[in-house]
Amino acid sequence: MNNSPLISIIVPCYNDGKYIHECLNSIHEQEYKNYEIIVINDGSTDDHTNEIIAALNNPKIKVLQTSNQGPSKARNQAIHHSKGKYILPLDADNKVGKVFIREAIEILEEKANVKIVNCDLQLFGAKKARIKFEPFSMEKLLCENIIECASVFRREDFDKTNGYNPNMKETFEDWDFWLSILERGGDIQKIDIAEIFYRVKKGSRNSTVSPEGFKRLRYQLYVNHKELYAKHFFDPLKSFEYQLITKSKEYRLGVFLLKPIRFIHKLFK
Repeated sequence: MNNSPLISIIVPCYNDGKYIHECLNSIHEQEYKNYEIIVINDGSTDDHTNEIIAALNNPKIKVLQTSNQGPSKARNQAIHHSKGKYILPLDADNKVGKVFIREAIEILEEKANVKIVNCDLQLFGAKKARIKFEPFSMEKLLCENIIECASVFRREDFDKTNGYNPNMKETFEDWDFWLSILERGGDIQKIDIAEIFYRVKKGSRNSTVSPEGFKRLRYQLYVNHKELYAKHFFDPLKSFEYQLITKSKEYRLGVFLLKPIRFIHKLFK
């Protein structure tokens, strides 16, 4: 492993100090040992978080302190301070399994056309479930984000973009970033394991975004990547907005009420 390429694991933290040791321990338990960790304290207002981060003392960990600037700018700043050939963003309240990094780097070392390696998601905390991501196609990715934020990519591909876009501060910044990397071509490979552990808790960023906010961010995503959207057919039936509608109580109620009417209609055809 001494000759293996360095990977930089980017851990932005905003008031999540009570979880960060779980996150860091999951990294230290990796099969892949040639890593550095960049912890960036994004202007936490929680004294406990600030104390925990200030006390971090490990030669593999570099700590950056900044005023609160949001996840996009925090990740960008941490990546600019990194030295790795590869990058893995990992939120401070989440964890990574023991084999994902090793397997991801093996793929990226062998396949130049693969730009991003991801895997399935294992929910834990308030909810337990495995989230299986669909195989990649650009048409699907334009409709919804099918790539977990904690995926491995090359630093050189990051440097060809403007990084995570600050105009996606409320959410979707990772979705926007994946489109930025893939605008120049390339593929995504998913490993069929659930090695990213996502903590489900109350008050996540997505849960605080209003429907109007989602609409605005969705439009901003389109504005950020107009040329990419123009090149590919966008199927609205595959979009996450359509899926939200079909899963809503109102939609299911409408289907239930219309079912007998449709049955009678078929009888008289």
